[in-house]
Amino acid sequence: MWTLSVCIPIYNSDVRMLVNTLCAQIAALPEAAIDIVLIDDASHAKYQACNLFSSPHVLYVQLEQNIGRARIRNAFLKHTTADYLLFIDGDSTIQDPLFLKKYTDFLTQQPIEVLVGASVYQSQKPDRSHRLRWSYSTQRESLDYQRRTQQRHAGFKTNNFIIRRSVLQQIPFDERLAGYGHEDTLLGLQLADQQIPIAHIDNPVWNLKLDNNAEFLSKTDSALKNLLWLSENYPTLRLFEHNRLLKLHLKLKQNVVFNFLTGLL
Repeated sequence: MWTLSVCIPIYNSDVRMLVNTLCAQIAALPEAAIDIVLIDDASHAKYQACNLFSSPHVLYVQLEQNIGRARIRNAFLKHTTADYLLFIDGDSTIQDPLFLKKYTDFLTQQPIEVLVGASVYQSQKPDRSHRLRWSYSTQRESLDYQRRTQQRHAGFKTNNFIIRRSVLQQIPFDERLAGYGHEDTLLGLQLADQQIPIAHIDNPVWNLKLDNNAEFLSKTDSALKNLLWLSENYPTLRLFEHNRLLKLHLKLKQNVVFNFLTGLL
């Protein structure tokens, strides 16, 4: 019988509703060996104070210093011995009462290396101050189940996916990536390069907490720097073939007229 740890990295998020929902679903699956591991990445004191749980299903780990998105995901390997790790972002919402059961049924029917449940955003437009994140995410990030099954390695995201422990040990997140963005892009390309199969399931979480426009632009700036770093440090993965921004960047670098004009400016 396999074991599963739900791994939730926390940074300045109130995860009580998410964890309580998961605990209730675990209680409804007494035959499954599931626990929850929370690692707080040095959040502000008010979040540390509210994210306290007495459930025997929950392990809470508090970090004194912020270590970032890549290192914190690798750190879960130190705090669980489970066969499978289910990663869910701390600001996610679970609306399906059978969310965990769908995963346990899938794992019982067949062994997997990686299984993606994905995430979705609200269908209605938010107010203008939060619309940049919503527009980008609904058009580019939130792929429906049918599109994901047609392109199994495309648009890989680290919110709501299961990975076999041995696979994460073999291909850990690159801890040299600092700041926000594209640690998931790298992992997805590495899985494809190693020919590790990715299975998909129609079992999303909801992203109901949107960054405002200023926060989104700041994160985008960090993500673009990480993307360029990846292209320079992982040339064999040929990121220019997979990313439209990098394709444009390469074309502009090779354009003599463009470089002449920017040189004058």
